Amino acid sequence: MIRLANVLIVDDNTSRADALVQRLGQGGYHAVVALNATEGWMHARLEHPDLVLIASEAVPFGRSLKADSVSGDIPVIVLAETVTPDLCALALDAGLDDVIALQCGDDELFARMRPLVRLATMHAELRHRAQIAETFGVAARDRVSGPENALPAILLIGDDAARAQAVLGDCCDISLTDNLYEAEGLLTQRNFDAALVAFDVEPDDLLGFCSQVRNNPRLFNLPMVVLSGADTAEAYRRGATRVLPRPVDPVVLRSVMLTLVRRQQLRWSIRGALNDSLQGAARDDATGAYSRVFLDAFLSNRLDAAKAQDRHLAVVFFASPNVDGVRRQFGEDAALHLTQQVGQWITGLLRAEDLTAAYGPAEFCVVLPDTPLAEAEVVMHRIAGVLAYTDFAVREVYQPVKVWVQVGCTDSREDDDMASLLVRARKNLD
Repeated sequence: MIRLANVLIVDDNTSRADALVQRLGQGGYHAVVALNATEGWMHARLEHPDLVLIASEAVPFGRSLKADSVSGDIPVIVLAETVTPDLCALALDAGLDDVIALQCGDDELFARMRPLVRLATMHAELRHRAQIAETFGVAARDRVSGPENALPAILLIGDDAARAQAVLGDCCDISLTDNLYEAEGLLTQRNFDAALVAFDVEPDDLLGFCSQVRNNPRLFNLPMVVLSGADTAEAYRRGATRVLPRPVDPVVLRSVMLTLVRRQQLRWSIRGALNDSLQGAARDDATGAYSRVFLDAFLSNRLDAAKAQDRHLAVVFFASPNVDGVRRQFGEDAALHLTQQVGQWITGLLRAEDLTAAYGPAEFCVVLPDTPLAEAEVVMHRIAGVLAYTDFAVREVYQPVKVWVQVGCTDSREDDDMASLLVRARKNLD
């Protein structure tokens, strides 16, 4: 069975741990249990799971994992019978990634696990790219030490946001608006580390705003906290990162926001480190994307890892056949400039952990790690739609240029090698 992630549970309460294993299994997660810190430490260092779940009394163990050079990049969640302000503050101080109540519903549990699993994918992608880059004589970081100590930028949205400003104003760069429409504009103009939505009377379009932000290709990773009395499960389904009831304890609010800010800043650090490998022979000089030879080495490595770990791996192709027409009418430089822009748009609409490589003339191959086929198809059609409706400005062409987009997509199978995977994906070009 394909796994969404490999999870380590560290808990000496066997009945509680076994129930959690079953619960996670129903959501597509593979979990194993360590009954004490020693077992947990050995498993974390040897197997490097995507996520570690610990009992509330194991916070010191979580702190030691985070301090270790081998296991320090594994996200750690505290699962507690009761989430208290003291526990939230303790987890924040230990560098842990979330505190979740055991009695929360599956919608909330999996919604809060999902971004941490993607963070684990980013860390894994960094290691894979650095490993392959080394074979091309390119030095690239295989891990980051943590986010820079930059002053966090937080957007507070709503007529009740002033209370949050009093809690966060001493440690964050705060921007305020009481209008959802204005908030959407501000979010697209500046890179915020998190957003908080807090209204005395919730507007009817609050959940629609959450969906709009989450579906924006520039904002889908933005941590968004909602202070709400609305349906919590529905808020998570619509894109909220955290839903907190009103009134919220100031210590809890501060801990939640600063933990999410730290996570977002870490994402930015990983994104920067991922670009280390995009140089030398790993880079296609014409388009600026990864080269075909790097793709071959990287995809072979990624495919082996996906099969060994029973993980999803998707491949998408984008082709623009009318670039040849631009070449015939306006010349080679115009065609190259258009192809470069198409590649840049594709990369810009993907997650940082997804890899874009130049595959052929006006053709790009995208590798999406840990991504089911259905999700990859959504990404593919979203990007194709954006490209098809974009007017490209091409050097020495004094009119907008449109591109025709052909797309193909597939996911890896147990009997695949790299060649069969690529052939099947390209065969699906339409």
